[in-house]
Amino acid sequence: MEDSMLLEILKEMQKKYQCMAEIERITREVGDFLSRNDQTSVQLLLGMRQDEMDKVDVFNRNIKCLISVLSPEEAVKVDDWMKGQDNWIPDSQISEKVIEKGKNIQQILKRTIEIDRFISTRIAGTHSFYK
Repeated sequence: MEDSMLLEILKEMQKKYQCMAEIERITREVGDFLSRNDQTSVQLLLGMRQDEMDKVDVFNRNIKCLISVLSPEEAVKVDDWMKGQDNWIPDSQISEKVIEKGKNIQQILKRTIEIDRFISTRIAGTHSFYK
């Protein structure tokens, strides 16, 4: 597999990671403003969070497009690496970075979901999306 293709995928993953870090930050702020009953700020923050989520969708589409030109076996390998899985032995330094970035993305996603779950169950109780 060409390192140049992996490098492009890694660049898109980095952009995705930055957006996801912003989503995590905004989600924490939503929780803070909810505890202060500041509905105006919460609505503003939810709009900002949606904007970041939309950007993540664009990066996911870009990555999917890049992966689509790979052979089926390479596509499966890269997809696993992007999930932070090292089922396939990395064959370059860039592939190791893809695995690392994939792990970072999975960690930030997990943290953000936990924050969101706490907020949702606090607000909606048994009617929460997570119940």
